[in-house]
Amino acid sequence: MKKVSITLETVTPLFLSGNDQNAVELRAASIRGQLRYWYRALLGGLGVTRPDRLHELESQVFGKEERGSPVLVRVKDIRWAGGRIKQNSELDLGYDRTKKETRRPGLTYLLYSTQLGGNERPYADVGTTFTLEFSSFNKDADRVLKLAACALWCWTHLGGIGTRARRGGGDVQVKEVRGGEGILAGLPNFTMAGVSSPEALKGHLENGLKEVRDLVARLNSLATKAPSGSVDFPILHPDYADIWIIQSTWSNALGAMEQVGKQFQQFRHKRNPDYPSVLDDYLKAGRSPTLQRPAFGLPLQFRYRSAPGKQAMVETQHFTRRASPLLFRFVKLEGGEIALVLIYFKASFLPSGEKLRIKDQSKGAKQRPQLFAPPTAALQQSLIEQFRDQFGGRLDVRNWL
Repeated sequence: MKKVSITLETVTPLFLSGNDQNAVELRAASIRGQLRYWYRALLGGLGVTRPDRLHELESQVFGKEERGSPVLVRVKDIRWAGGRIKQNSELDLGYDRTKKETRRPGLTYLLYSTQLGGNERPYADVGTTFTLEFSSFNKDADRVLKLAACALWCWTHLGGIGTRARRGGGDVQVKEVRGGEGILAGLPNFTMAGVSSPEALKGHLENGLKEVRDLVARLNSLATKAPSGSVDFPILHPDYADIWIIQSTWSNALGAMEQVGKQFQQFRHKRNPDYPSVLDDYLKAGRSPTLQRPAFGLPLQFRYRSAPGKQAMVETQHFTRRASPLLFRFVKLEGGEIALVLIYFKASFLPSGEKLRIKDQSKGAKQRPQLFAPPTAALQQSLIEQFRDQFGGRLDVRNWL
């Protein structure tokens, strides 16, 4: 048996549950799902976009319905920050009816769904650690463990896990690696040792992405060619994914999330043309509105204090949800400062021909639902770059081919 153990640390509050939404459960199955996601993104960036070929290579590492995975994933040695699971109320979020103001409005905005319907989700606090153990009895153990480790590197540098992972919830990073010296040979450094500034983080990400990309290509006998045409899933290639590091840093994770959340809320709140167009064009006149905000994901809810009872929901013609193509990733640098990485995946926003659908949810008489075209790729890119530029200086992570 070959084995490698990795100690992970939560950088931001982590909300992850099984069947019991009132518990926190660090589940191997959820982590395996993240590893599949990032491995698929790596393969896509190497030109593997045909579904059958993608499934074939992915299942060699993570298994499929007819055949289990050669890589066993276990979670153990969980040490909750502060010695226990925290209750949602300890984050001090939401509306204060006495003061008539929102407590921690930025953090509340980023983590809003953890309080929906009065179901206040508990969480693993910043600084929780746990061990992730990869093992394999397979005759090809070295290869499959290396490939799983490539996916792990991407997940622990660019992704998160659990509720609100795309908005900075559940960011984890590697604190220590034990064993697996031969297995991890040729892989980049998993920890942030020596990475103490946004500039150093840029080099760390570029070097690491190049190394894992080259390794995945070599172990799968793939040419390191660029994908061609449009793709319908997120892929890791500089032509299909923008990675930006904001040059400002923060002293702690919750402070970083509060400021980033405020800026995100201010950028989207009552934004033109969306906010007035839904009211004036659709709810009052029954015409299709002009919308840009779907670029950040769906569904969207519109409510109006100026028109009590008037509200509308925007989804798609056949689906209720579309995950945001923009990911917020908070990184703890060596020394403890927090940096922000923005990842924008340029995969097709919706399947070809799919339209947006707006539905009147007002009290009383209602307008008929309307179908209309989603934002163009150029408009989506422009809107996301406008939000990015709210932070001032940035570093582009592009030199990793």
